[in-house]
Amino acid sequence: MGAVLGLCSAAQMACCCTGTAVSLCCNACPSCKNSTSSRLMYALMLLFGAILGAIALAPGLQDTLRKVPFCANSTSTTSLVLPSAYSSIDCSSAVGYLAVYRICFALVCFFILMAVMMVGVRSSNDPRAPIQNGFWGLKFLIVIGITIGAFFIPEGSFGYTWMWIGLIGGLAFILVQLVLIVDFAHTWAETWVSNYEENESRGWYCALLTATGLQYILGITGIVMLYIYYTVSNDCALNKFFISINLILCVIVSVMSVLPAVQERLPKSGLLQSAMVTLYTVYLTWSAVANNP
Repeated sequence: MGAVLGLCSAAQMACCCTGTAVSLCCNACPSCKNSTSSRLMYALMLLFGAILGAIALAPGLQDTLRKVPFCANSTSTTSLVLPSAYSSIDCSSAVGYLAVYRICFALVCFFILMAVMMVGVRSSNDPRAPIQNGFWGLKFLIVIGITIGAFFIPEGSFGYTWMWIGLIGGLAFILVQLVLIVDFAHTWAETWVSNYEENESRGWYCALLTATGLQYILGITGIVMLYIYYTVSNDCALNKFFISINLILCVIVSVMSVLPAVQERLPKSGLLQSAMVTLYTVYLTWSAVANNP
C-alpha cells in the first residue's frame, strides 16, 4: 500500500515538472496565453535569483557564507580590480559579492542552455516548444543544482572574471532597457495624444503634462539629493563629475526632444520620453555613486 501511495505522490510531483504549472496559471488567468505564462515563470525565476543575491549581501549572513566551500577552501586573497593584486581584497571580506557572482553564474548557465535548445523555435507549435513552456519543476531544480555546484568552484580568478562579464552584460542590459523605456514612453504619449485629439478632452492633455512634470520634478529632486549626500567630501570629485555629466546629458536630451527636426520626424514625440529617460538616468547615477566607497 505504501509503495502504491509513493508512486501516486511521485506521479503528482512529476506533473509539476511538466506544463501543468503553466496550465494552472492559465486556468487562474483565462485570458493569459501559454507563452505569456512562460514569461511570467521565467521572470519569477529571475526574481528569486535577485532575492537570493540580496540575501547573500545581508550583513548577518557574512559569517555563515565564509564557511561555504569556495571561501573556506581558499588559501589566498583575491582582487576584484586587478588579477595580480592578490593582497587587496580577502575572500572572506568580499564573500557576499562572490556569492552573488555564483548565483548569477547559475542563472546565466541555465539561460544559455535554454537558448541553445530553443534555436530555430519560432512558435508554440514547434515540437520543442513544450521544453520552453513546461517542465518548470525540473527547470528550478536544475538552477538550484547549478547554484549549489557553483559554490564549490574554487575562487582563483572566478570573481575577477565574472566582474567583467557582469560589467559588459550590465551595460548591454542598460542599453536595451533604455530602448524599452523610450518605446514605452512613446506608446504612452501617442495613446494619450490620440485620445486628446479624438475626444477633444483637455483631461488627457492635462494628464500628459502632469505625468511629464512629475517625472521631471522627481528627477531634479534626485539630482539635488545626489549633490547633497554624495559630494560632501573633497574626495568626491568622481561623484561630482558623473552627477554633473549625467545632468548635462539629460538637459541635452530634453532640448533635442522638442527640436523642430525631431518633431517633424516624430510628431507625437516630446518631453515625456526624455522625462522618463532622465528619471531612469538619475536612478542609475544614484546606484553608481551609492556603491562607490
